[in-house]
Amino acid sequence: MDKGKASKALRALLESYASLNHPPTYIEYLDDPPTPLEFHQIVSRNRPVIIRNAMNDWPAYTTNKWTPGYLSSKMGEMEVMVAETPKGNADSIVLHEGTKYFVQPHTASHPFSTFLTTLKSSTSNPSPSTVLYAQSQDSNLTSEYLPLSEDIPETIPWASISFSQPFPDATNIWIGNHHSVSSLHKDPYQNLYGVILGTKVFYLVSPLGVVGVKERKVRSATYVKTGEGFDIVPDPVSSSSINKEGEGEEGEEGMITWPSISLDEYFSLPESERSIPVEDVPDTDPWKWTKLSTPIKVEVKAGEMLYLPALWYHQVAQTVDEVEEVCVAVNYWYDMDFSGPFVSMVNYVRDMTELTMSS
Repeated sequence: MDKGKASKALRALLESYASLNHPPTYIEYLDDPPTPLEFHQIVSRNRPVIIRNAMNDWPAYTTNKWTPGYLSSKMGEMEVMVAETPKGNADSIVLHEGTKYFVQPHTASHPFSTFLTTLKSSTSNPSPSTVLYAQSQDSNLTSEYLPLSEDIPETIPWASISFSQPFPDATNIWIGNHHSVSSLHKDPYQNLYGVILGTKVFYLVSPLGVVGVKERKVRSATYVKTGEGFDIVPDPVSSSSINKEGEGEEGEEGMITWPSISLDEYFSLPESERSIPVEDVPDTDPWKWTKLSTPIKVEVKAGEMLYLPALWYHQVAQTVDEVEEVCVAVNYWYDMDFSGPFVSMVNYVRDMTELTMSS
C-alpha cells in the first residue's frame, strides 16, 4: 500500500465530513422532544443532539425527585453492585509495571444506603483511597434497582416508534460523583441519556474519526482489592501474542482493542489551536489526526437528554449537584440496526485506517 496516498485519502474523508457537517463541533439543541418522524431524521444524520424538556413527565425528575434522601427511602438496605477503583478510572487503559493494560473495576455488593452515604462523604475528599460508582450497565433498573423503575417510563415513545422497538434493550441508572470518569469508548446501541442530578460532560468523536482515537490492542486486566489498596491482575493470555508494549493480536483471549488517548489532554489545548479549520491542520501537528476527527465537548445538564448515536466514541466525566453532592442519570439503550451500509462502512474505515497507520 502507498502510505502517502492512503493517508491523503483518509485526510480527505475527514475533511469532507467536517465540511458537510459544518461546523463539525456543533451540537444541535431541541427545546422539546421530537416527533417520531423528526427523531427518525435525526438518527439518519448520525449526529448527537441534546433534547430539553424530555423528562418533564418523569416522576424521577419532578414529583419523586431522585435525591439521595428519596433514593435511600426507596432502596434502603437492598444490595447493589458497585464499581470500585483507586482513581475512578474504570474500564480504561492503565500503565502498570511498564505494560499497558485495559483494566476493569473491582466490583462488590453494598447495601444501597451504605453505598450512597460513602459516596457523598467522598465528594469533598480530593483524593479518596477508593472511588465508588454505581455503573452496572446490565439493565439494572429492571433488576437490582427495580423499586425505582416506577419513577421513569419503560420506554421513550418517540424513540420506540422511530426505532420500531417497543422497549429498549436495557435501562440503566448511574450514580457517582466527580471522581469517576469513563475512558473513551463506543457502544453498539442507540443511546438516550437523561441527567437527573448534576451535569455530565461528554467528549464525542464520530465513528469515522477512529484514526484520532488511536485504538490499540492491549492485555485486559482487573483491579483487585488488597489490604493496602488495589492490585492489577492481568487476564490469562498466550505470552507469544504480546509484544514488549503489551499489545497483541485482536481476538486473542485476554486481549482487547481500546482507544488509547484521553480527550482531557486534547481539550486542555488552547481553544484557538483546537478551532483551526481542518484544511489548515499541518501534517507535522502532533495532534493532527485528532484535530481532523473534530472531537466535540458538550455538557448535559439536569433535565436534558443526549441522543448519542450508536458507535460514536464517547468519554464521560461528571460534576455533582451542588446541594445533593451526587450525580444521577438514566440511559436507555436501543439496539442499533445492523442492516444497510452504515456498519459495513464503519468497519471498512476502521480496517483501512489500521492499514494506513501501520503500513
